[in-house]
Amino acid sequence: MQIDPNTPVLLGAGQFTEHLDANFIGMMPEDLAAKACEAALADTGAGDALRQMVDRLVCVRMFAHSVPEPFVPTIAPFGHSTSPPLSILNRLQLPSASAIYTRACGDEPQRRVFELGSAIQKGEIRAAMICGAEALATSRHFQKVGMTVDWSDSPEGETDDRGPGLELLFDPEFNRHGAFAPIDIYPIQEQARRGELGLDKRSYRDQLARLMGRFNEVAAANPFSMFPAPMSVDEIGSETSTNRLIGDPHLKSMVAKDGVNLASALVLTSFAVAESLGVSDRAVYLHGHAAASEPAVLARPSLGGAAAMQYAYEAALAGAGVTSGQIGAADLYSCFPIAVWVAMDALGLTLDDPRPLTLTGGLPFFGGPGNNYSTHGIAEMVHWLRGQKRPSYGVVGANGGFLSKHAVGVYGNVGTAFPDPVPEPSVVDAVEIVERPDGLGIIESYTFQIKGNQARAIVVGRQASDQRRWVAVADPEDSDLLAWFRDGDPLGAEVEVRSGERNVVRRRTQ
Repeated sequence: MQIDPNTPVLLGAGQFTEHLDANFIGMMPEDLAAKACEAALADTGAGDALRQMVDRLVCVRMFAHSVPEPFVPTIAPFGHSTSPPLSILNRLQLPSASAIYTRACGDEPQRRVFELGSAIQKGEIRAAMICGAEALATSRHFQKVGMTVDWSDSPEGETDDRGPGLELLFDPEFNRHGAFAPIDIYPIQEQARRGELGLDKRSYRDQLARLMGRFNEVAAANPFSMFPAPMSVDEIGSETSTNRLIGDPHLKSMVAKDGVNLASALVLTSFAVAESLGVSDRAVYLHGHAAASEPAVLARPSLGGAAAMQYAYEAALAGAGVTSGQIGAADLYSCFPIAVWVAMDALGLTLDDPRPLTLTGGLPFFGGPGNNYSTHGIAEMVHWLRGQKRPSYGVVGANGGFLSKHAVGVYGNVGTAFPDPVPEPSVVDAVEIVERPDGLGIIESYTFQIKGNQARAIVVGRQASDQRRWVAVADPEDSDLLAWFRDGDPLGAEVEVRSGERNVVRRRTQ
């Protein structure tokens, strides 16, 4: 087909990993990002020329700017840049580029591909870069060995800072009951899915291990992986001292690991520019794109589902004019297994499908560089598509929050028109929440955890009288009750729930 000269293309993709090995230097995040950017420019085959054309550099928001202020010293004990995109620009010396700092959450990389592509298509910019990095592994290593460094920077210039945008990450009822982090809330969603499937705990954990076993195989062969050590399915699914329980049903090997030194970058330009530079044969095209957001977790009809994610995958495929059967490979966001399961359901994939579910190895094994993971997924997809001998398509699914925000891109190695915008579906709170339940309740989901030396269970249930949803904790003074949550299967059980500073679940009395 004849390709419109203004059609946006992905022309370069680069990654950089600093392992804690004999070659370790201890780079700060902006150094890592600059390394990935240089790799992406070189990957275009015309890096010197494109360097002069880059009009916008987008940096995916780093951890240090994605948490409430009281937590910043923990995330960034050695200081941080006031504007990472400007700090990166200073290292790259891109003469024409303006700086954008995205919002938080893992859907941002795919959303920004579409934003920058649209700007290229309209002729607003000639070329752009997306990059991101995290260096938490180095930060923790320096703390462990007692080193002190200064990573603070106050670069001059203007930054289009989109703000953290963390509204969907805080839920008063979850927070009131001690559930703040993904490791507290994702297990509750996972247990709900188990209940919907009617599986016992052992059978479901076996499924989790098989799924993550597929991811581990990819990570073990990826030189950019932060945690490439091979693990068998049995090892992934067995609770041990080194594979401890994070939050039932998840073991350590099944969840994202943020202790990484990872960076990635993409270069976008128009087909006309790529053709003028003689490198249009390296181009990868965005065929379809869609984004959507869920209601707050507790308001969703299904705790184990994600209707907006389903919509995003279906709309992206429809926009691309391809079916899921035509997809040759996928990189599905894998912070927790349920994010993969829901994406697989949307694509009609099963655990036995031979097509790749990840090209990186996933957040538990490749590593979880905060909001920037899917830039790595897109970079891997660019190289996968280039390596195919026939017209091929791949899908990248990006997820933010607690299955809260989604962006899906369908990519191909054949030319096409840039996709039209797809409207996001409206969000309607569907389930009513009761803050002070009292009386008989039905357990809808839960997770059991060990925090320090203390066992706890966080419970989500429905009030028997009117089906309103509540959050509670298991009575911390009842060791038999906690043992039931640890070893039994409380899904669907009737319990007594009493309201208070924290609502408390107790065994039902006759």
